[in-house]
Amino acid sequence: MSGYTAAQWQSIDALGDQVDQDLHRLGVGLTMGGEPTYVSATDLASLQWRYQALGEDKRRMGEQLLRRLQHQLAPQGALLHHGVGKLYPGEPFPRWALGCFWREDGQPLWRQTDLLEKEEPDSEVTWETLTVFSQKLAKVLGIPKNCVMVAYDGEIQQPVSYVLPILPVATATAKQWASCAWTLTTQSQDLILAPGPTPAGMRLPLAKLQQPANLATESAGSLQDAPVQAAQEGTILPDNSIQVALCLDLRNGRLQIFMPPLLAVRGYVDLLAAIEQVATVLQQPIVVEGYRPPLNQGIQGFQITPDPGVLEVNIHPAGSWADLVVLHSTLDQAAADCGLATIRYERDGRPIDTGGGAHITLGAAHPSASPLLRRPDLLQSLVTYWQHHPSLSYLFAGQFVGPTSQSPRIDETSPNSLDQLEMAFALFDPQASLPPEVVDHLLHHLLVDITGNTHRAAFCIDKLFPGNNPPMQLGLLELRGFAMPPDGQMRLLQMLLVRACVAWFWQHPYRQTFNRWQAALHDKFLLPHYIQTDLAAVVEELNQAGYSFQADWFTPFLEFRCPAYGQMQLPGWRMELRHALEPWPVLANETTTGGTSRPVDDTTERLQIKLQEENPSVGGSQAPILICNGRQVPLHAGQALGEFVAGVRYRARSYHWEQLSSALKALPAEKHQRLSVYLEPAVTLRFELFARETHAPLGGCLYQLASHEPLRDGPNWPISASQAKECWERRILALASQDSIYSPAELMLLNSPWVTTDLRDPRQR
Repeated sequence: MSGYTAAQWQSIDALGDQVDQDLHRLGVGLTMGGEPTYVSATDLASLQWRYQALGEDKRRMGEQLLRRLQHQLAPQGALLHHGVGKLYPGEPFPRWALGCFWREDGQPLWRQTDLLEKEEPDSEVTWETLTVFSQKLAKVLGIPKNCVMVAYDGEIQQPVSYVLPILPVATATAKQWASCAWTLTTQSQDLILAPGPTPAGMRLPLAKLQQPANLATESAGSLQDAPVQAAQEGTILPDNSIQVALCLDLRNGRLQIFMPPLLAVRGYVDLLAAIEQVATVLQQPIVVEGYRPPLNQGIQGFQITPDPGVLEVNIHPAGSWADLVVLHSTLDQAAADCGLATIRYERDGRPIDTGGGAHITLGAAHPSASPLLRRPDLLQSLVTYWQHHPSLSYLFAGQFVGPTSQSPRIDETSPNSLDQLEMAFALFDPQASLPPEVVDHLLHHLLVDITGNTHRAAFCIDKLFPGNNPPMQLGLLELRGFAMPPDGQMRLLQMLLVRACVAWFWQHPYRQTFNRWQAALHDKFLLPHYIQTDLAAVVEELNQAGYSFQADWFTPFLEFRCPAYGQMQLPGWRMELRHALEPWPVLANETTTGGTSRPVDDTTERLQIKLQEENPSVGGSQAPILICNGRQVPLHAGQALGEFVAGVRYRARSYHWEQLSSALKALPAEKHQRLSVYLEPAVTLRFELFARETHAPLGGCLYQLASHEPLRDGPNWPISASQAKECWERRILALASQDSIYSPAELMLLNSPWVTTDLRDPRQR
């Protein structure tokens, strides 16, 4: 789908060039990366494309996408890398990570591309081939053969890998490769790998090594330094002093080489060159796996990883708007060619995002040049502006918003977080940079979610400059409040919005106190009317700053995020029902089947009701009386004359209703009835409108809910786009009788503050 006309995109593209000129003139040095996520275009039902992280099709499609992107985005001399991904709590093994990496200086990282194993090996590798390769590699590195150890698979009791402890160390004359012997605390000195499907490098018995007096340290080095040399007589260190190892595996008929976790890029590049030298001599194709090259040290690249329900692409950063457009357009086309899509469907057929993110990362070509570290007040401006405009948090996010989501706002965490942040920001001065360690220390415990997790925060700084984790001192800010839009141009517009804010705040820091929204944050700004109104204010302020955004550019976001279910023409009034946002709490002590994604209670939904008088009077009109399922709904005046808005929260489904229903039957009838209203899904919402003065019925409508089957994986999920359309059409509004079922005495006016009517809540009855 295309979000914009040719004329609209031409204007957006021109604005992108204007923002680039300002960023260049100001010397900001901004780079932007991202993490788009994709789902299968044809498989809408299987768990790997709903909430499980791993799956065979996901891995296969990831491999296809990797090779397409290698040919289209990577320069000659790039390395294909089948790496180790993240290990998440509750998962027994790390996930996979498919990568493509290259040197920024134009030199090849890997020359012999035909020696990187194809998807299907030409011939199976034997143990003898593995032995010869390991011996020649040890010789090239200047490591004695007796440092190369055999590792055994404990499950099948046979040798499957060679293990070479290795580290680049500084000697009196040069940097050389060093190794050592491993001695175990067990009676047998055989290296028995831990069981599991992961490479041998992830299953080494490191916990059983006898502890040395001192651990060897790695010699630092940039790409411009002299290469690490092979030792003339072999540099052998004390036993167990090196506890990282290169491993050569015989797995799936392939020779797979596990790269150790080296922190300095010079050692990694030189070790890779030695491996390629041996592979060239033997003409032996290999698979490079293990740890990726250290980034932000002259190495660039992208990775494809599995996430719950999606395939995630950690795309490399771009320094200009033009590069961003080319990069993301190429990525989207390659994903489509591999059978991937950017859209799913809800139970009712409503199109929704992939379920993953499209996070935006801000940084620079090198950590020391990061605009967020050079000008910490830029981070203050972004955080404050986003807090002042809730639409920026809710319009671009995914279905899951609120305090326990993957990107909670700073005012959705602890009660005093805003006070603490204001005190920290008081120390930021645009004219005097703070040391990066101080910036990170001031904010590290404040930009977090309600559990104190820095990674699950809308403004994630876990890669800014953590003092206790040097490899993560990258000068990066990750904006996590962006879900994957259905269209690539929409995603680029999100990036342009952020780029314009950076240029604006670099010139005019946004230093204001926070707004205390209180209950209005969710009662008001989760309704699409107020999201749209707030975003219009953002567009106006950007225009005043010199960046001519147009409000209609964001209409596709609103229509996708909060589509209209239908409209009714009533005597003197037009009534519209539109999807609104609803926070979902995380369920306690529950896990999803076959995965570790956090299950949430998504059984509630929210609707917006918007009334527009046909001929509003200049002095203002009185709101009519709106009833939903026997409960009066407070109406609030909008911006236009004769415009009124309300929100209704209701239970759309319950996964546990069958179990709860039998338990409720044992209660007294009165309590059973009250609890049933709270827990039982509503099947139909009946909206009726009455004249304020005469209480005369004006008409109404019925809102048909989607199926509320109790099973998460039941047949109530659309499995195709056509089926989704059918589900959606069944939910269109149906006319109800204008004959009221209420007496005038029951139509009592409610004078309430900003409150979303909750049909489940007995306190509102």
